[in-house]
Amino acid sequence: MNKSIKIFLVILIILGILIATPQVRNSIKAALFIPQILPAIPVKPLEYVSGTPIREEITFTSSQGISEADIYFPSGDGMHAAVVFFMGIVPPDREEERIVALAEGLARTGMVVLIPWLDTQTENRLIVTDIEVLVDAFQHLQNHERVDRERVGMGGICTGASMAVVAAQSHRINEEVAFINSFAGYFDAFDLVKSTAASSRFDDSETYEWSPDSLTKSLVNSHLIEGAGGVDEQILNGIVETGSWNQSEYDSLTLGGKAVLTLLSNPTLPEANEAIRNLNDETYHFLSAVSPSTNMDMLKADVLLMHDLHDKLVPAEESRRFANAVVKNGKNVYHTEFSLFQNAVQVHKDETENSGTLNFIKQAFKLYKHMYKVMSLSG
Repeated sequence: MNKSIKIFLVILIILGILIATPQVRNSIKAALFIPQILPAIPVKPLEYVSGTPIREEITFTSSQGISEADIYFPSGDGMHAAVVFFMGIVPPDREEERIVALAEGLARTGMVVLIPWLDTQTENRLIVTDIEVLVDAFQHLQNHERVDRERVGMGGICTGASMAVVAAQSHRINEEVAFINSFAGYFDAFDLVKSTAASSRFDDSETYEWSPDSLTKSLVNSHLIEGAGGVDEQILNGIVETGSWNQSEYDSLTLGGKAVLTLLSNPTLPEANEAIRNLNDETYHFLSAVSPSTNMDMLKADVLLMHDLHDKLVPAEESRRFANAVVKNGKNVYHTEFSLFQNAVQVHKDETENSGTLNFIKQAFKLYKHMYKVMSLSG
């Protein structure tokens, strides 16, 4: 294809975007967004019809003092829809290729993107106070001069998605969040603990084997041991270090400490269920505080859910339970399940990706339909 033909096609696309109905414009933006974030597609047509996004490192005032974020603006001026997108337990590498591609891709479609970098990332653990900081980030973005405050949503990946949902339930902003997009988040932290401990994923009627990622096991176990506190925490750390325990150590544990030990010891799912009921109050309150399931009556926004069926970080059943709860809550939900596709669209890297061409096309079409929904809600 020669240069003049390329220019002609670009002009046609631009004219189409300018004169089309909102539905057509959203379809075009969603279609152009897909190759922008998929490394397997070398041609990035969105770059031919959009200017280079403007990226700034910023600070904003939060409940924890001064917090940091990256913000991406569409080129040019004018007001735009926007989203707070939280990465959760991801090392704070602002130059990570897929993070930048995602943010720039959304900005090229006309959306302002705010990516906070919080204590959850620097400490590699879930920090409950970061949920309020996400609320502060939403309000900061909402008040920006280039943002249409009526079209601001929240989203995230994995633990970041779940924390963003909890933030969206806050009475401070829940009536104002335009949409929520959760990619591979958990719905109930108690269920995530049970799945991780018992290497099982489950729904209302069936239980399946599941091999949790080492990142998930490390995160869950660290929080359980830390939550045990005091002498229990010391004993449990010693047990983890040596890989064994004696009767004296076991007898010295409280009921909550023994529950944690059960969860660290590859229990069956029924054993994990029993152990969960015996966790101490501190751990119980922590798991409740970071669970979207806790305050579903406070969730007012329309919800979009994405999950890979083969996800090893969070079982896909978590998003299924979330979708069912949204429907029971009387809100709108759009739920997309992928197959062997997470490596192409998710920040967490997985060496097991092995998708043929036909399946890749099918999954890309699913992603297109999902992004069309996002564009429609934010447009």
